[in-house]
Amino acid sequence: KRVLHAAMRATYHRQGPCLTEVTYAGRIGTGIKHAMTVSLARSDDVLRGIYRIRMDVNKATDFSRFVIFQIGADTYCSTGERKMAIGNEKGLVEEWATQWGGDVYRHGPVKCVGRIPWTSLHEAVTRKKEAADAAGAWANRGIVIRSWKARLGSKDASPWMAERGLTWANLSTLDIVPPTGVKRLEPGDFIEATIEHITMPQFARDYYGPNNALRAALTKDENTWRMIHREAVGNDRRVQATVGTLERLHPDIRVRTANDSAALTITGGLGYVPITFTGLRSSHGYRLRINDQPVDQTVHGNDFWQTNYDATTKTWSQTWNIQVPNGTTSQIHFERE
Repeated sequence: KRVLHAAMRATYHRQGPCLTEVTYAGRIGTGIKHAMTVSLARSDDVLRGIYRIRMDVNKATDFSRFVIFQIGADTYCSTGERKMAIGNEKGLVEEWATQWGGDVYRHGPVKCVGRIPWTSLHEAVTRKKEAADAAGAWANRGIVIRSWKARLGSKDASPWMAERGLTWANLSTLDIVPPTGVKRLEPGDFIEATIEHITMPQFARDYYGPNNALRAALTKDENTWRMIHREAVGNDRRVQATVGTLERLHPDIRVRTANDSAALTITGGLGYVPITFTGLRSSHGYRLRINDQPVDQTVHGNDFWQTNYDATTKTWSQTWNIQVPNGTTSQIHFERE
């Protein structure tokens, strides 16, 4: 019997337009607390949803099936992929043809290995009953695990991935699950992870945006697992702060400023990379330079950066979306005008 989420509450930290950030928190049964903070960032290539997960177990909980993250869902799925693949920063680990239906696990679970595990769901097709009404482009999907730390069954645990066939839709989901053999969560167990969910155009002809790098990649590797591998490696951000303190890398590069200033180097990034400067004394009056060139994306005045107020610290933050050519290193300077 499915155990539903309960006592859910939503906290809106940031509402955009450069970066959204909303936390959904509650419990599962009587023994599990959980929270998921969801973010979207402005870009010009593909849609990337970032999910920062925290789960804590305070009461022993037995289970027959435990799904940590899913694409799509047991009760909702509108597309089917003919193939799935898993890999890491080095490339492909395994690719297989999906087997839809049956309400059983069709493939795996397979342990995620490497520093940047990823999964691709590609060669997508519409559901048969929707095919007559289908028009326009379709999409593939994928996930990248940007960070992972967990203890399940009182032991350190890696993520595992498995394909599950769905009965009601005659399709398949991709599930992130606990290690094989774990059927009971113990007090003190937890999961802390950052997962990136990517919606990828199937073909180069489907993409109508201005990002030439994405178009070139699709022309070469459209409708394959290589597009998700590109995301995993290309958005592997490497940052060194020389002024200020680096706080995180995803969903945004977040830097706590020192006296309203920050200096850092950034290597890696696809599309527009969100970067947030926190601990500011004012909501405005700052400038950002990349390789000594001022950033100005003005359309209607100061409409290209986002400011938010932190009532706890009584300070401000600013979020910008910047282009960092992949494979190059950029010098970033943030300061008062």
